[in-house]
Amino acid sequence: MTIMSYDIKNQKLPSPFFFQLFYIFDLSNIMKTFVFASFIAAITVKLVVGQSPTSISGAPTYVPQNNFPWKNKYPTPLSVPEIKPEWASLVKNDTVPQAPVNIKGPDGSLLPPAPGATDTYCHWSFYQCLKPTDIASCQKGNWAVTYDDGPSPYSSKLYDYLKENNIKATFFVIGGQVVQYPDLLKRLYDDGHEIALHTWSHQLLTSQTNEEIIAELKWTELAVKEVIGVSPRLMRPPYGDIDDRVREVLKQLGFIPVIWSADTTDWKLASGAIDVATIQNTVKGWAANASTATQGGISLEHDITEKGVEIAIQSLPVLKGAYNLTLTSQCGNMSHEAIYKEHQDQSSSSPNSVSPNATPSNDGVDSFALMKTSLMLTAIALLVMLFL
Repeated sequence: MTIMSYDIKNQKLPSPFFFQLFYIFDLSNIMKTFVFASFIAAITVKLVVGQSPTSISGAPTYVPQNNFPWKNKYPTPLSVPEIKPEWASLVKNDTVPQAPVNIKGPDGSLLPPAPGATDTYCHWSFYQCLKPTDIASCQKGNWAVTYDDGPSPYSSKLYDYLKENNIKATFFVIGGQVVQYPDLLKRLYDDGHEIALHTWSHQLLTSQTNEEIIAELKWTELAVKEVIGVSPRLMRPPYGDIDDRVREVLKQLGFIPVIWSADTTDWKLASGAIDVATIQNTVKGWAANASTATQGGISLEHDITEKGVEIAIQSLPVLKGAYNLTLTSQCGNMSHEAIYKEHQDQSSSSPNSVSPNATPSNDGVDSFALMKTSLMLTAIALLVMLFL
C-alpha cells in the first residue's frame, strides 16, 4: 500500500494511514490551525501565570522606592485599594450579617444614626458595643501599650527607648507605611514586638463594602508577610469602627479585632484640640487607678508624629510603675507565637480561635497552572499525531 504524504511548509513528511482521511476530506488545514491555536493559548497562559500575583488588569503598579527586594507591586500608599480577584472567594457573603454600609458626611465622619435607632449590629463607633471575640481590655494588673499608624520616620526613637528599657509593645501598622519603611517593620519584629494590621489606607470599615474591607486587609497582610515572613492575626479597625458585618468579614479572613480601653487622644495634638499636659495627666490618672481597677488596660497611642512619639516615651515610665506591661496577646489569652497565622495552634479552643484555612489563597494561580498544563499537553499530543 502506498503511503500518502502531505506538504507542511514545503516539506514532504510521511503520514500514518489514518491521516489519509484528513487529506481526502481536506481537513489538514483545520488540524494545523487547531494545533497552532493550542500553542498560542498555552503560551499566552504561561505568560499570564509567569507574572507577579498583582500583574492583572487594573492591578496596582506602585513600586516602593527603597532597597527592599519586593516581590509584588502594591497600591499607592494610603490610597483605597482594589481587591485582587482571587481574594473575593475568601468571604462567603451570604453568611455575613446584612448590616448597611454606613454613609460618611462631608467631613469624612460617619453620619449618626437616627434618633431612637437601636443598635442591631453591635456597632462600636456609636454604641461602644463589644463582642466576646473583640480584645478590648486586659487582666487586672496588666497593661498593653499599643501604637497605631506606623511605621514612620519618627518611630525609631520609640523603638530605641523600648529596647533600652526591655519593654515589648504591639504595633498596628498601616500597609501604605509598611511598603515605605520595611526596614523599620523588620526591626520591630526582630526586637520581639507584636505586629498587627491597621488596614492599608485607614478608612472607616463600616463605610466600606465587604470587597473593600478584604482589599484593605489582604494588601496589608501581603506587604507585612513579605517583610517579616509571617501573617498577623490581630488587627485594629481604624477609629475602632466595627460592627457585626465587619466582624464576620474579619473572622472569615482569619483576623481578630482589637479595640482599646484607654485612649491618650494624642491624635488630637495635630489640630491643637489637646495639649501635652492634658495627655500626661490622663496617663497619670490611669496609673493612680491601678490598685482599685477591676481590670487592666489596653492603651491607644500613635507613632506617626514626632509629638506622639515624645508623649509615648514620657508615658511609659508612669505606666510601668503602676502595671505589669505586657502584650496584646496576653490580654487576649493567646501565646505570643499564636498571633501569627503560620504559628497558630490548630487545636486551640480559645474563643478567639479562627479558621486555619483563612490564609492567603493561591486558587487563582493554581487554576491558571492547570489550564496551561492541559493546553500544552493537548498541543504536544496533536503535534505527535500530525507529524508521525
